[in-house]
Amino acid sequence: MQTLKQLPPKTARRTGLILFALSCLAVVVAIALPFVSLPVSGTIKAGLITTIVVLGEVAFAASLALLGKEFMGRIKSLVSFPVVRSVLFFPVAGIVVWAVATVLLRYVGQYVLVPGNTPLTISAFAGVALLMVVLMTALYRAAHVRGPERLIAATLFALPGMLLDAGTVLFFSDVFPAMQPDTDSLFAAWLFWGYSVVLMTGIIWPAERNGRS
Repeated sequence: MQTLKQLPPKTARRTGLILFALSCLAVVVAIALPFVSLPVSGTIKAGLITTIVVLGEVAFAASLALLGKEFMGRIKSLVSFPVVRSVLFFPVAGIVVWAVATVLLRYVGQYVLVPGNTPLTISAFAGVALLMVVLMTALYRAAHVRGPERLIAATLFALPGMLLDAGTVLFFSDVFPAMQPDTDSLFAAWLFWGYSVVLMTGIIWPAERNGRS
């Protein structure tokens, strides 16, 4: 760490930002790797994930050492950002929900999304819409988010899952081996619909409740 602090200010800042970005990328890669098929054994994959997590933590610590108290102050200011009472709450909730949903679909998705089964498809789309409305309403209440703040909260919730699901759609057969290969387009449409409902809860609910809050 002492060696890092001896770098010129501009170099230290650039290096710190790069390390911070790499630490964030390491988290995404570590989460996605279990669902990606690699030509290695499970033990080697587990070791690779552990290594990525450790390197990500090291990169994060080094970035804080380089960027200093000013950067830490900006991070803390995000947490108290006046528009959303908890900026970290909704992205973390989005990642947790994405992980749980992805694991569940990996094992039971073939019973939920079946190409050509119209009644089941309608039920799947209606079910995820209802689930997202109930879930987001509960999260808004838990974080005491009201009015126009809900749209920002909904966006923060949806973004991590949308980014991660770009990978699940791209590697559909590897992530969901039990589903029929031609389910990928139905799965993508179902995802878009679910995320659209999440964003709609941030637009519709504030308009209905602004007069009362």
